Amino acid sequence: MSTLRERLKEARAKAGKTQAEVAEAVGVSQPAYQALESGRNQKSAFLPAIAQFLNVDSYWLSTGNSSNSFTSNEVIKPTIVSTEIQDEFIWIDVVQANFSCGNGESIEFHFDTINGKLPFPPSFFKDKRVHPEHMRIIKAKGDSMSDFIKDGDYVGIDLAQTEIIDGEIYAVYFAREGMIKQIFKEADGSLILHSLNSKYPDKTVTEENGNNFKVMGRQFWRAG
Repeated sequence: MSTLRERLKEARAKAGKTQAEVAEAVGVSQPAYQALESGRNQKSAFLPAIAQFLNVDSYWLSTGNSSNSFTSNEVIKPTIVSTEIQDEFIWIDVVQANFSCGNGESIEFHFDTINGKLPFPPSFFKDKRVHPEHMRIIKAKGDSMSDFIKDGDYVGIDLAQTEIIDGEIYAVYFAREGMIKQIFKEADGSLILHSLNSKYPDKTVTEENGNNFKVMGRQFWRAG
């Protein structure tokens, strides 16, 4: 199995990037990145961001193993993996959420495709007060929530937090599509689905169209 330093060098060479470009893109100092490529440091919380910038699989970059086997028709529980960098991470699925809609209030979401995994230290979940089995990661599409959430950003969703807190951001299904929106409660009981980008108008969920609305979970983490 290749080492982390070898995989970093290989990925950076294929991407045609310099060490300085990688460091600047992910927000670390150039010496800190050099320490990873030299082998002086063998772990970093920035590996997922580095993998995204170099357009390689985060799981492969961290462990040397492929994540192609993670595609499944079932929801897979996250697993704790001991890696060659001598640290324990909890690997969370990066999923593609799909929705099936029946009559009335029958709206279900499921994860047909798992597009890899991202590593998090156990302390992350303690700090965020989120159970690992309730976390899924989806990729944001479009610019309706920029500059807070940009197109292609990883977004962590807590599936256990579906009760709406005024002003929080949620992954929801509405008007036949999945979306990420800030939600505000109105005095009349309606909900405003707000886009942070002002060029996108608000959407209103009312008693009349509420059967076409479902909360997947609250957004509590992002990375891009």
